Amino acid sequence: RFPICRPMTVAAAPGPVPSRPLATLAGTFAAQWITGFGFVAFTLLAPFLALETGLQANDFGLSVTFFFIGTALSSPMAGTMIRQVGSVATLVTALSFMACVFLVCLVGTWWSVMLASFLFGLGYGPQGPVGMTLVTQQTPTARRGLFLSLRQAAQPFAAVIAGRVLPPMMALVGWQAGVITASTVLAVGALMVIVASPIFRVQQWNPLPTSSQHQGSKRHLTSIVSYFAIPRGLRLLFSAGLILAVSQMAMMIYSFLFLIEVVKLTPIQAGIFVSNQQLAGMIGRPVFGLICDYSGRSMQVLGFNSLATILTIVGLSYAEPGMPTWQLFGLAIATGIAGQTWNSVFTTAMSYRVSPQRLTEFNGRAFSFLSFGWMATPLLFWILIRASGGYELPFFIVLVANAFAVVALFMFGGPPDRSLANRATN
Repeated sequence: RFPICRPMTVAAAPGPVPSRPLATLAGTFAAQWITGFGFVAFTLLAPFLALETGLQANDFGLSVTFFFIGTALSSPMAGTMIRQVGSVATLVTALSFMACVFLVCLVGTWWSVMLASFLFGLGYGPQGPVGMTLVTQQTPTARRGLFLSLRQAAQPFAAVIAGRVLPPMMALVGWQAGVITASTVLAVGALMVIVASPIFRVQQWNPLPTSSQHQGSKRHLTSIVSYFAIPRGLRLLFSAGLILAVSQMAMMIYSFLFLIEVVKLTPIQAGIFVSNQQLAGMIGRPVFGLICDYSGRSMQVLGFNSLATILTIVGLSYAEPGMPTWQLFGLAIATGIAGQTWNSVFTTAMSYRVSPQRLTEFNGRAFSFLSFGWMATPLLFWILIRASGGYELPFFIVLVANAFAVVALFMFGGPPDRSLANRATN
């Protein structure tokens, strides 16, 4: 049932690597925080650039689509990049590239922001698989879910800080200050990786020989296409992940834009909302990681993520102008839990279903596949908002998709995680 979970062979065994789980977690957390700060800055720029250009805020929400087109193209190549130049050089190149291309936003037009977002996504793509692989390699199996979720909690933590710092700064001295700040943070991240390079070295495996290595250039195109193929044993997991990726954009991006355009929040109020929802995600991710570790049922935990999304969409339907602060805070917490806690659960579930020597490859492949959901959602919302005149139809479609995911994950989620791990290594 899980054909990619194969025993290690002598040919694939790596050399000894020092065990430093806490240092690795700290380093990958910092790297993810830095890139997450840059990512959320695109969203926080939207209301300011809308005023600058006369466009609507959801027009700039399309930057997320361009961002994930970039990640979909670059993340499957993470394994190849590590084999060619090493994980440290991969991270330094990615962070430096993102720092430079973010400055394209200073042109201040819709097209320049979309271009910057696409290029930023190209740089962002490889760093996620590198970080996930590092944590998985260094963490004991019994704590894998917790450590992966702690590393992933860096993303919402970055938004907590950005949501409270960037909007007031941009309101006071101009949106250009937000662009320069985000670019500077990314440049500092590249220097951090250079200084702390030993903890960013991925344990590499000697590739297992395959017949395709002896077929010459005729198989080159087939080899590239294979980066995007989904093995049979991962199809339910990847399908559920795709739905949750769409849901994440709905919860984290379009709840924000909905509150600006329909509930009429100010940019600073909306920034606080983003900060609160990300705070909920930052705390929620380790909680869900612990649940995965103790229950051993990561697929079913994903089902609870989908159920949380359904309940949150129902709550958003009651939002209206002038709503009390406590209700707005409750919506921020709900959208944060629904949209931000599934990523590390997905990574944990996959780590038990993939052999160790192929982990970097499949982390990259998964990130690329999920990017199709992340990139399609802004375009889907943009089209449906204009076709229907509101946010109700796109949110309803997300609700229905999650209802299917809940049923599938609870009915066909498969055996406990550790039984799959034992099958892969014994």
